[in-house]
Amino acid sequence: MLAIRDKKTIAIAVVIFLFSQTLIFAAIPRDSDPSSLNIVVKNGTSLYGIADALNDRGLIYSRALFVLSALTFRGRLMAGEYELRRDMSTFEIVMKMGLGKRNIYTLKIIEGHNLYTIANNIERSGIMPKDEFLKLSTDKKYLEGIGISSDSLEGYLFADTYFYSKEIEREKFIEHIARRTLRFFDRNDIKEKMRSLNMDIHKTLTLASMIEKETRTAGERPFVSAVFHNRLLKGMSFDCDPTVIYGTKGFGSPIRKVDLLTYTPYNTYTFKGYPRGPICSPGAPSIVAALNPAPVDYLYFVSKNDGTHVFSKDLVEHNKNVTMFQRSRTSKQ
Repeated sequence: MLAIRDKKTIAIAVVIFLFSQTLIFAAIPRDSDPSSLNIVVKNGTSLYGIADALNDRGLIYSRALFVLSALTFRGRLMAGEYELRRDMSTFEIVMKMGLGKRNIYTLKIIEGHNLYTIANNIERSGIMPKDEFLKLSTDKKYLEGIGISSDSLEGYLFADTYFYSKEIEREKFIEHIARRTLRFFDRNDIKEKMRSLNMDIHKTLTLASMIEKETRTAGERPFVSAVFHNRLLKGMSFDCDPTVIYGTKGFGSPIRKVDLLTYTPYNTYTFKGYPRGPICSPGAPSIVAALNPAPVDYLYFVSKNDGTHVFSKDLVEHNKNVTMFQRSRTSKQ
């Protein structure tokens, strides 16, 4: 009879033999076709579920072989979207999933971009069609679930660079971006400023978006903010050109006289107070400026045609500045 030690040796040898044979078969591609296809593994998918999906798409020899090969990573494969070639071996597929070499999509939300620009970027990034995003961004139930009382996501998508992988639901990804904005307003200093100015998140984002579109010069933001705060206190309309453009959707076109006279919920020449909501995604500096207006009594400003503005306290001074800089602009044309 074999000694216990010999039996153990034989058993170990058998295991090593079976494992080595598994690796040999796992290293042989099922197909010679180099074409590729994308497989999405959602969070929570079991190892056997992944094996079933790969087997159904004709990428592996057998489910059992895939599961055994996955023991190399203790059966822990990462969720995500994987671009797999048909001529990849089972072990190459396991390695790719074990190391998490997923397709990652990059989305940049830039200060001053509105929902329509963001929608184009989302589609260009391969995350979702722009029409689906725009529909989602006005879904009342979806907005309420995030905690947004506005009628759209406009202004609530925090400017930053985001990375998306398709194991995450697209709706959850967009929600994550919106919650970044809401978390910004959890800061105690921001809450205190809003209370002191009798403002809420929606008003703050609306005013910040107007500031964002009016000036890109950091030092001017508190002064533009002061103009809007002062006009509000005096019962004057904001007369903000970017809100007119947003209301007419005339992006990239000059404002016409008829645009200034046509009512939209965003035309701040035709009513007093805030427009319906934000007109773009404001950056953090514009949000801070909206809550920290400069201690000045300016009521007007006009572009100097060089990216900066000149501010004035009354209409007479403002009209002089308008005449001066309009003449300057005309002479340069």
